[in-house]
Amino acid sequence: MDWGFEGSTRRRTCMLMVTHACNLNCSYCYESHKKKAYMDINLAKALILKEAQFVKESNDFDEMQIDFMGGEPFMNFPLIKEIVEWLESGVIDVPWVCFATTNGTLLTDEIKNWLRQHKNAINLGASYDGNSEMQSTNRGTDEYNLDLDFFHELWSNQPFHMTISKETLPNLAKGVLDIQKQGYKVEGALAEGVDWTIDDALMYREQLCILKNAYLKNPAFAPFNILTKYVSVFNSADTEKVQEKWCGTGKYMATYDIDGKKYGCHMFTPIVLGDKAILSDSVDWDKTADDYCKTCVLRNFCPTCAGFNYKYRGHIALRDKSWCPMVLAEAITACEFQVELISKMDKLDEKDAQHGQAALQAYKILKDFDIEKSQSPYTN
Repeated sequence: MDWGFEGSTRRRTCMLMVTHACNLNCSYCYESHKKKAYMDINLAKALILKEAQFVKESNDFDEMQIDFMGGEPFMNFPLIKEIVEWLESGVIDVPWVCFATTNGTLLTDEIKNWLRQHKNAINLGASYDGNSEMQSTNRGTDEYNLDLDFFHELWSNQPFHMTISKETLPNLAKGVLDIQKQGYKVEGALAEGVDWTIDDALMYREQLCILKNAYLKNPAFAPFNILTKYVSVFNSADTEKVQEKWCGTGKYMATYDIDGKKYGCHMFTPIVLGDKAILSDSVDWDKTADDYCKTCVLRNFCPTCAGFNYKYRGHIALRDKSWCPMVLAEAITACEFQVELISKMDKLDEKDAQHGQAALQAYKILKDFDIEKSQSPYTN
């Protein structure tokens, strides 16, 4: 069973905010300060050379990834094109790859042909929120023109990324299965900055159960990523098990804005925070533990983003407590799915066994929680 991609901890990510402009206005967008502003090509090259030298001299990293970020990065395609071709000429002597997250709506035939020629140098991750109805709901327009076949042709192992909004939640299972029935991979995450409710959590549980049952019935479909997450659950009394940091913000990555200033990740840049943007060196990236959660059995299963915490609650450690019942719904359903799936397997490799054991141990604790009645932090 493939439980999902595991990234290398030896890779340094250099993210370039190549533009603050975007051609869409998604309902869940957290970039509150978009504008027509673009990074200069010479600045971009200088930053990449600086990061490549850092990787070369570092004992922590062996390779680097150059991320093109916006806004919509293809609003500045000339920069992307020149940087990739420049890198292909051998200007840096560390292993590298380029990546861009895109809404996919600006890929003309000319750009697609260029991407085909350079597909080994740059990977694209497409943001796609389900079927056409869900896409229209989240994007606020019917003019999204996303060529799913093109992405699948070039990067078949790269899943489409679905943001689950409050409005599309009731159609989550249908949207996921519609994408998968076309032969595509999809992964999802809940929208941030949303006031999730108990009713939403019950709906979420219902939708995840529909997906769970569909995958158990038809193993040909790759299970939705939320159902295959490793369910790390601790006893409430075991407070020595501290909350883990979820991402490489501030250590494994550096983000450079259009003016070259350095941030921990894009969430701390002016396009997100405006004049409250906070430079990388101004943050203690190790202080991401929320005291509210220290006795919660789900404290290491529950996702947290330092950037969203800072944007919406003013501190990198302060988690969104409206997520608590949503995360409980995820954990319970993931446990059920993994236990049932593994019980049907004839042979278990080491990874399958680890997932199965963790899911069983977690379910012994989680089975006593009621999404509607239990109060966070969840303690046993």
